[in-house]
Amino acid sequence: MRKKDFEKIMEARAQGKSIGLVQGSWDLFHIGHLRYLKKARGLCDFLVVAMDSDEKIKKRKGETRPIIPEKERYDFIKLLNIADLIVIKPVREPKWNLIKTIEPDVLVAIKENYNEEEIKELENYCGQVAILPRQSETSTSDKIRKIMISSTGRLMKQNEQKVMEAIASLKERINYTDDMPEPIPELINYLPNSTDFSVPVAACCQVNDTYVFGANQTDFKIPEKDIENRTELYYATVEHAEINMLKKIGSIDKITSPVYTTLFPCDKCMKVLIEKGVKEIYYLEDHPNRNWSKKSHVLARQNGVKTECLLDNKKKVEIVDDVNNYKYIYPPNARKQEQLDIMINMENDGKDPLNPQYINQEILFMTNYWFVSQNRFPYDDVEAQFLIVSRYPIYRKEDMNDSMWIDLQNIWNELTKGYNLPGGALCFRFGEPAYSGASLKRLHCHLIIPKENLKTKFTIGGKKELKRGLIINNNKNK
Repeated sequence: MRKKDFEKIMEARAQGKSIGLVQGSWDLFHIGHLRYLKKARGLCDFLVVAMDSDEKIKKRKGETRPIIPEKERYDFIKLLNIADLIVIKPVREPKWNLIKTIEPDVLVAIKENYNEEEIKELENYCGQVAILPRQSETSTSDKIRKIMISSTGRLMKQNEQKVMEAIASLKERINYTDDMPEPIPELINYLPNSTDFSVPVAACCQVNDTYVFGANQTDFKIPEKDIENRTELYYATVEHAEINMLKKIGSIDKITSPVYTTLFPCDKCMKVLIEKGVKEIYYLEDHPNRNWSKKSHVLARQNGVKTECLLDNKKKVEIVDDVNNYKYIYPPNARKQEQLDIMINMENDGKDPLNPQYINQEILFMTNYWFVSQNRFPYDDVEAQFLIVSRYPIYRKEDMNDSMWIDLQNIWNELTKGYNLPGGALCFRFGEPAYSGASLKRLHCHLIIPKENLKTKFTIGGKKELKRGLIINNNKNK
């Protein structure tokens, strides 16, 4: 939260006004949103409306959201003249950070936002947690679902060709051969049964010595809605392959055989598989950078489910022969392909990726010697990860003066206090990247806060080989 926004709240409180806080995405604004805001307005004297940023919505709801961009959503709410203050919530804001900062007299929410235990905990930071019923029969997701179903119906005429093209692309990516071990050929051959032309997926499990297969299926039915309990499908238009497979298996309570799937299960499917007793999952591909995949891997680890990519031993490991010839970067320490592509392109253009003039991400603030941003490629299982980078081209810790160290300490204190960070680690790499584990050479450090009850691994050390599966493409985006 900006300092001037916090001061407005404190000024209102000093005048004896009660402070209310209501939070949401406010995407594809509808009558339910308006009723909700007007009721929140009636519960307080000074209403703060918190609005999720585009990045925050995209991370939680997928690449197709939000429908309405951040600035338009902000202007719409402002024009309603209901809010006394509108605050935009960043993508990696710590849990309940805004609530703890404002300490509202009344926090307005719907019952799906918090469970009973969370409400009791929130009452430590709020005068009251006011739970309102939903204010309309159709949510934003419902409206989008109807639009998607209508559009998908028109596209289904091209479905078969698109599915076959997607299967051919998959075969090329995994270097498919007919002599691959069972049940990989059977899985691939079952993919044409998918009616989801964007990403056809197949899954199978052995039951009574016979493999039962399922494919992801497009759903054209809009289910009946229970407005009070919000019973609806998790997904807009697709029944996932694992669920389709389980429906065909039928009434078996526990599944002891491994599940095989062409794509790593999402977090919702993983929960269902865990409930069915599945302890082994083998897959051909994954989208490890997607939020649903990260959540799913965590669920598997927490519940003792073995997950293994059947094709890991087929992925090439690229040796970087000229590893010491890069001025600004150290490619072998890159963790993700997108990260590596950006590094290579910047290096080829003679630009330091950590130069504040070129860095392609929001800078939260600058001091005399450093600038601070939220890490674009955070480690797994972190609640927040801040990147603190030298404003000037300094690449050795020996070149830091006393003022830089003091400035860094002040930033550490400011972030810890400003974001109410409960604890974490300040990780500072130095020296040769092959020892430090850094992928970028300009002096920088990470302030990392792990998710509660989860461990985060911060790597130190490096090799001359790229991470398995990554490639250096010097022509990308040229």
